[in-house]
Amino acid sequence: MAEKLRAWLILTRGSNLPTVWSNLFVGWLVGFLFAQHMPIVINALIQLVGLWLGVSLTYVGGMILNDAFDAKWDAERRSTRPIPAGVITVWQAYVVGAGCLLLGFLITVKSSYSDGRNVFNDHRSWVMKLSLLLTLCVLVYDRWHKQVAWVPLVMATCRALLPMIGFAAIGDVNLLFAMPTKQMWALLVHPLVLWILTYSITLVARYEASEGQPPRWAEWLLFIIPLPLLAAGAVWGAGYFCWALFCCGLFWYWIRRSNFKHPLPAGVGRRVADRLASFPFLDLAAATAFLFFTAQMKGSESSLENMYVGVTRFLGLFWIVPMGCLGLTLLFRRWIPTT
Repeated sequence: MAEKLRAWLILTRGSNLPTVWSNLFVGWLVGFLFAQHMPIVINALIQLVGLWLGVSLTYVGGMILNDAFDAKWDAERRSTRPIPAGVITVWQAYVVGAGCLLLGFLITVKSSYSDGRNVFNDHRSWVMKLSLLLTLCVLVYDRWHKQVAWVPLVMATCRALLPMIGFAAIGDVNLLFAMPTKQMWALLVHPLVLWILTYSITLVARYEASEGQPPRWAEWLLFIIPLPLLAAGAVWGAGYFCWALFCCGLFWYWIRRSNFKHPLPAGVGRRVADRLASFPFLDLAAATAFLFFTAQMKGSESSLENMYVGVTRFLGLFWIVPMGCLGLTLLFRRWIPTT
């Protein structure tokens, strides 16, 4: 029984789940400021937990199906994986993986409205489309990632969709498009950065179970990735730029430290694990937008001032959740392999 449970945990790559929560959280947090009506705090938090559960099931389902599709390849090259080792059958992996994907989609969509009406309002419509795209990207990656060179672009899209789902679940997307162009693009930088980082990680991860070394440009790309977040911080103001710079500095230090500790080619696996754990640093930098819009509410017209009182209850969460997710990732990967 313990062996079976351990095998399922290995298939899920569950140690990476906190980074998924962090990605979605920042989008949801900023979306909270764009809500048409200030949600009741407890209802908003319940919705967040539902979104986390939905995307977690989507992630877990995708990872399980990944091994199911790779069963033959793993039997030839990684015979200790749970499926070629005979602990879990391919059929079991397909059934559980597909079930998690379906359930994750349904829970994510169900958690996307906060006004209590059982209708397909704008929130649910947007989240349904984004979640469906996420599910399709997961399936495309799982099915063709060993055969097609461009598939890492699809995996990158999966990460980029997470903050977008979080935003659309609670925020009014129409208000986003009504913003000044510079501020709108500054908000969209976060999904872009997640997309580029995930692409780089996926590209490097391909060399974990094969010969050769990752291309050097993929390593240097990591140090360029946070620059759009610094540009976004500059849009919000000097103080916010300094905060974004501090968070990006933590990211650069983390990557540099990992490179020294895990030289190539033997260190590919550990580098991939550290890069996956680095997402919360960039999420924290992206939360600069939340700080800016919260400050804008203070001292404004009465309706925004009232919103400010409600928003202040979330001020501590903007850094507690990403850093907590980093800690959980480092804790979980002691028992559950990252890759």
